[in-house]
Amino acid sequence: MSMRSSAAAILIAASAVFGLAAGAFAQGAAETARQFAPGGKLRVGVLMLSYFAVEQDGQLKGWSPDLGIELARRLGVPHELVPIHNPADMIEAFKSGKIDVTFIGITKDRAAAFDFGPVMIGLRTTFLVPASSTIKSIPDIDQAGVRIVVPARSAQGEHLEKIIKHATMLRVPVETTKPATDLIASGQADAFSHVVPMLASAQPALPGSRILPGSYYDVPIAIGYPKGSPTAVVEYAKAFVADMKASGFAQKAIERMGKNADGVVVAQ
Repeated sequence: MSMRSSAAAILIAASAVFGLAAGAFAQGAAETARQFAPGGKLRVGVLMLSYFAVEQDGQLKGWSPDLGIELARRLGVPHELVPIHNPADMIEAFKSGKIDVTFIGITKDRAAAFDFGPVMIGLRTTFLVPASSTIKSIPDIDQAGVRIVVPARSAQGEHLEKIIKHATMLRVPVETTKPATDLIASGQADAFSHVVPMLASAQPALPGSRILPGSYYDVPIAIGYPKGSPTAVVEYAKAFVADMKASGFAQKAIERMGKNADGVVVAQ
């Protein structure tokens, strides 16, 4: 065989190997997409809290839908954004097979219903106190006689249970700030614990009220997917979260929300 013939044979063999590798990669990517979105489209559960997403002109806008849409794009499948108005309803959405993925705070009851990947977002959490309060800082909160209003079944509520030793916690529905501000306005509570965006939205109901500086807990917001998902889903989710943070995609998605995303940060 001539040198030219030998070179041609090597090129043909190399092309065949690369072709097989490319085919295997494409097949693997297609299988990962199928496992993530078995119905052919990625159904993204979008928590309809103002610092996750809002509806504008009939479309969902915010960092949460942006991340879900980008995940579907990378998987090469269509997306469907499924609005979820109560965090507790996310559990039922997974159990009933209505969604394939979401981004939400990690709590014990949610972790029992679906699995979490890496943390992507942090929600800074502090306290709102009325104008007449003598409380000036977060460490001042944990005193005997101080009554803290806390959203029921929330990540920050679970954390407060671990760190509060002297104050009393009063639980209210998470969907609205009104029960909390009503209790404070009537003198039945002394402080309201929530993430910064919710406290900012509550301030107009309590003229002169103050948001205490700092954060006692950054609520971990992670990617969630069905219990027992295949290894390919778990590993892809890890890589996706890492790239969304490293590339700046998550940060830009937060910034596009403007004031709605005050207190929303990319997790370290």
